Amino acid sequence: MGKSSQEKIAFAKTLIEGGISYREIQNLLQNRFGSGMSNTTLQNLQVQLENEKKNQAQLTQCEKELALYKKLYYELVEAIKSSNETIQIDN
Repeated sequence: MGKSSQEKIAFAKTLIEGGISYREIQNLLQNRFGSGMSNTTLQNLQVQLENEKKNQAQLTQCEKELALYKKLYYELVEAIKSSNETIQIDN
């Protein structure tokens, strides 16, 4: 894929994220690059962007859960250490 194709795709993604209609995107692409892009390609780009947002949200959720599990793990380790020290003192 050439540089202009990549630029065209990036530009189209930006326009899709902006909520611009496919017809207007076609016009803007035609004016800027000399050719448009099929509606199917634009739809695929939109699906790709939606999947990326969904994946990013899931990643953020997983990172929060991981942080919570780490915190709970270290609290559990500390509780076990304290419990073992108490048992050793009693013996």
